[in-house]
Amino acid sequence: MTLQQLKYDIEVANRGSINEAAKRLFISQPSLSNAIKELEEDMQITIFERSNKWK
Repeated sequence: MTLQQLKYDIEVANRGSINEAAKRLFISQPSLSNAIKELEEDMQITIFERSNKWK
């Protein structure tokens, strides 16, 4: 777990969207998704439920 992963996690929670958080953090959506997935694996928990639904 890194501070950067935690920062990413907080931004996704604040934005309610991985895509919107990635834009705000100036990183690609796949990079952000991978960082969060790694954090979830390290902590052995699910932080966010993922959905393909458009809002």
